[in-house]
Amino acid sequence: MKLLIWTTLLCLSAALSAQQTPATERTFQQYKAEAEKGDLAAIHKLGWCYERGFGTNRNLPESIRWYRRAAEEGHAASQEAIGEAYLHGEGVPVEHLEAVKWLTKAALQGRGNAQFELAEYYGGSLQYVNSKYIEAYAWAHLFAKTEPKAAKAPRHEAFLKSIDNQLVDKLMLADAKKRLAELEKELATNLAPKTKAAKK
Repeated sequence: MKLLIWTTLLCLSAALSAQQTPATERTFQQYKAEAEKGDLAAIHKLGWCYERGFGTNRNLPESIRWYRRAAEEGHAASQEAIGEAYLHGEGVPVEHLEAVKWLTKAALQGRGNAQFELAEYYGGSLQYVNSKYIEAYAWAHLFAKTEPKAAKAPRHEAFLKSIDNQLVDKLMLADAKKRLAELEKELATNLAPKTKAAKK
């Protein structure tokens, strides 16, 4: 029994230290130096390092702090990370309103995973059709258009079929398609190249 415990502890120790090499520690220090100078991509990467324990000890509150800093500056991947953290209670308490706020910001910048997270959130367990299905339908179909290859994955495809099969009411389906069109328009506006005049 003692041998099994020691073997397990050694394997766990090796797994935990696998991401702590001189190279990963140098990468972490490089991200940290760039992040402290305000580099948005480095700020996000530093949040990722703390989240994963890459080049440093895993520290979810510190991860959230760096992700939030980048998210507030409009970094879509950081907005998605913050939204998922609030949705699943990773490093922060579960707060659905905060999750939806950040996931929506990321989704409207083309982040397919954030779009699908919102679809699942609004779709719930898919047992009862209600007004949230309009949102679930719109986000699921926006995801399918944004990420057509990923939408063919069994989990995503099954969810899309469930949503489509539940929305049989023609008026509700019309509302869902209208909401999808609104989201597509907002996404297109957010992804459109900014002109120099618009930046001033």
